[in-house]
Amino acid sequence: MKIKTNNFMHYNMSVVGGIFGGFAVCNLGEVFGNAQTLNLISIVYNLVYCDFETLLLRIIAALLYFLGFGAAVIIPKKLRLHSDAISIVIDIIAFVILAFMPKNASLLISLYPIFFATAFQWTAFEYIDGYSSSTIFSSNNYRQFMTSLLEYIIDKDKSRKTKIRVFGLTLLYFHLGVALSCALTLMFGRLSALIGIAALIPSVCVLIKKRIIRLRKIKSNQ
Repeated sequence: MKIKTNNFMHYNMSVVGGIFGGFAVCNLGEVFGNAQTLNLISIVYNLVYCDFETLLLRIIAALLYFLGFGAAVIIPKKLRLHSDAISIVIDIIAFVILAFMPKNASLLISLYPIFFATAFQWTAFEYIDGYSSSTIFSSNNYRQFMTSLLEYIIDKDKSRKTKIRVFGLTLLYFHLGVALSCALTLMFGRLSALIGIAALIPSVCVLIKKRIIRLRKIKSNQ
C-alpha cells in the first residue's frame, strides 16, 4: 500500500510538473523554466557578451534553483517537516504568484517562482519503485523508457516491465499536465496557472489520509 501511495503521488506531481513546464512555454517566451541548462548556458553567453544586467538576473535564477533543492534537503532534517507536504505548499504559492504576476514583468523574473518550486519538487519526489525519476522534466525519463523498452523487445527481459511502466507513466502524466496547461492558456492566459492548484488536490488528500492513519496508530499504541 505504501508503494502504491507513493507512486500515486509521484504521477500526480508529474502532472503538476507538466503544468509548470507548459505554463512557462505558453506564457513566458517559450522558455522551459523547470530546468537550468538553458539558464546556465546563457550565463556564460551574457558574460562573454558583457550583458551584465541580464547576467545578474540569470545568476539570481541559478541561485533560486540551488536554494530550491537545498531547502528540500535541509528542511526535513533540521525542522523535521515532510518534504512532500512542503513541496505542495511551495507549488501552491508559486502558482498563485504566476497567475497574478504583472504582465510587464521581466520574463526571467516571471520564471523565478518556477525555478524555486520545481527544484524543491524535483528533490522531494525523486524516486519511484527504486528508480530515480524526475517529475519536472522529461529527458532522462524519455531515455530510460526507450532504452528499457528496447531491451525488453530485444532480450525478452521481463524484469524491464516495471521500469517501462514507471518511466512510461511518468512521461504520460507529465505531458498530460503540459497539454492541460497549454489548452487552458488559450482560454484564460496567465490565470491558467491556477489549474496547478486543482491538480495538487489528489496529493493533498493522500497526505491527509496518511496523517489520519499515523494519528490512529499513535492512539492505538497509547
